Amino acid sequence: MSQIHELETLFNNFASLFDQLSTLQKEKMEAVHQDDLQRVDHCMQQEQALVLQLRGLQRQKDSLHEALGLSGVPLKKISEHLSPADRTLLAPSISRFQTAYQIYQSAAAASRALLESTLQEIDRQLAHMKKPASVAAPGAQGSFTDIKA
Repeated sequence: MSQIHELETLFNNFASLFDQLSTLQKEKMEAVHQDDLQRVDHCMQQEQALVLQLRGLQRQKDSLHEALGLSGVPLKKISEHLSPADRTLLAPSISRFQTAYQIYQSAAAASRALLESTLQEIDRQLAHMKKPASVAAPGAQGSFTDIKA
């Protein structure tokens, strides 16, 4: 397989992974809305597994970029460094990758905001549930009974 075809496969794999992550973010938000902590936990575990896959793809990208002489070039700018023919070949895969990544970023931001606001609400409710403990300071008037023996 040529390196350009490997790059096309890599873009498609990244896009597929971001699609999965986006779907998972939506599922996690639904679980939060339903107060289903088990499902939220399950989503977070799946997310961790997908992030590991993402790291593997990142390593593939780095080695492929090195082989193409494009070390340090981010994926979103790679088309600027390709020949017109290769750019045309990769255009659909790059477009799919960019769209999937943008959708994921949006879903992840919404999920993060929902989780943060839910945790803040839980903190507020816990604070209201706690009753202030009335502990008298030593020497405070009326707090101790004066017993003389």
